[in-house]
Amino acid sequence: MEFPFNLNKISASSTKVYVATFDFEIGMIMAAGDDEFLYIVAFKDSKNVKDIFVKVAKELSCEFVNKKNKLLENFEVQLKDYFDGKLKNFSIPIKFFGTDFQKKVWDLLYKQDYGTTQTYGDLAKALGRSGSHARAIGAACGANGHIIVIPCHRIVASGSKGGFSSGGDRKEWLLHHEHKYN
Repeated sequence: MEFPFNLNKISASSTKVYVATFDFEIGMIMAAGDDEFLYIVAFKDSKNVKDIFVKVAKELSCEFVNKKNKLLENFEVQLKDYFDGKLKNFSIPIKFFGTDFQKKVWDLLYKQDYGTTQTYGDLAKALGRSGSHARAIGAACGANGHIIVIPCHRIVASGSKGGFSSGGDRKEWLLHHEHKYN
């Protein structure tokens, strides 16, 4: 499998994190995990995919191995079920790295109901902040390293769909997909 960057250049030690890609109608999805946790889910052509891998390599001091392990095989089944409209909540164990604020945002996003949307400002208010923190919510969404699993695509701007690190067309596709099966 060809990656959009050299995995060996960002690998740091002998701790192994396995990497696999999955081809779906919406695009190529890269995932990385060890035997316990899923650390990365990103579209292969996302603008921040390399940054996500670098962050995980730094946090775990790991070596990325281009091979599916049991956790990634299980995740592939869950992804297929999601895209077939059979799965609404992922049960694969995940671990993410970020600031305390980002982690709070991602925790709330993880609980966002399938097929629903919420504005960036409303999410800020749910965190006890004013709606003026909408940009900070958007930045946290942009740093999300678990696309689809932590459903940042369900967070929209007032009056528009808002941004998406994997492209507005994908965000629209995911929202339509979930609406169809909800």
